[in-house]
Amino acid sequence: MPAKVNREKLKTESAAVGKFAIIGILATLTHAVVASVLFEAGILSVVPSNVCGFLAAFTVSFSGHYFWSFNHLRREGTMFKSMARFLVISVSGFALNSTILALWLQFAPWPEIYGLWLAIAVVPAFSFMGARLWAFSHRAANP
Repeated sequence: MPAKVNREKLKTESAAVGKFAIIGILATLTHAVVASVLFEAGILSVVPSNVCGFLAAFTVSFSGHYFWSFNHLRREGTMFKSMARFLVISVSGFALNSTILALWLQFAPWPEIYGLWLAIAVVPAFSFMGARLWAFSHRAANP
């Protein structure tokens, strides 16, 4: 029996990783497209464009992870707790993203847009661990 339980847990967790990757890709593309369009169209400079991209990506990311990637962890009445926790993780990831971008803008001799894309690409592993282990993980209510 324990082997069967372990296989089921492994299957569930593997599926969560795959779903997280899909939602992460969608959120990352959302971030990149929104930020790039705002910047390249001359609507905003690179930093405000990045903030707008982050906000759009947060919406895609939280919704996708809460309702799909980590639905097996969801407990009744935990949506706002999960959202607050995921916001902490996302803002921390965004701070890392912004630091990378700021360093790029300060020191790299290459185009700003490359720094924007690099900053967007670095954060997903950090986000998965925080989301799986904290944001969406809630203890089951006592029976």
